[in-house]
Amino acid sequence: MTKKKNPEELIPKHLKQSGRPTKYTPELADEICDVIATSELGLVHLCDARPHWPDRSKIFLWLRKYPEFRDKYTKAKEDQVEVSVEYMQELMNEPHKWIDEETGAQKIDHNMMRMKMDAIKWQAAKLKPKKFGDAKEQDLPNHGLDEDCKKRYSNMDKPKREEY
Repeated sequence: MTKKKNPEELIPKHLKQSGRPTKYTPELADEICDVIATSELGLVHLCDARPHWPDRSKIFLWLRKYPEFRDKYTKAKEDQVEVSVEYMQELMNEPHKWIDEETGAQKIDHNMMRMKMDAIKWQAAKLKPKKFGDAKEQDLPNHGLDEDCKKRYSNMDKPKREEY
């Protein structure tokens, strides 16, 4: 008489989950998203400053694995744009200053200011195009024109299609 095998024994070793258990918790996910939404810093700096957070690559894995975290993270990144735009406004009010070693005079680094502002504007336009994007890049409503064109094209006979 053969002995019944445990279902766990039937799973090949390479398919069994191995490694350390994940540190993911909904509370940690909420904390990560809250901090991202209120900071102009990137994920690398935020992870380095908080030792109880996982590294950036693990957070990206969580984005693929946990849909609720992905939704919160996406919203947090959209909110972060608002913080970054406020930071840009602060940059305009208090520009980067440096001391000229030869004259000892205080000077403003206009190029550094311009570069930072351009980067923030680009990020804002990509993450919130309706609010910060160029008007010409925004999608205009097509009111079903695509479907109408496809329908008319499919109704054409073959010789007319080749002309088209």
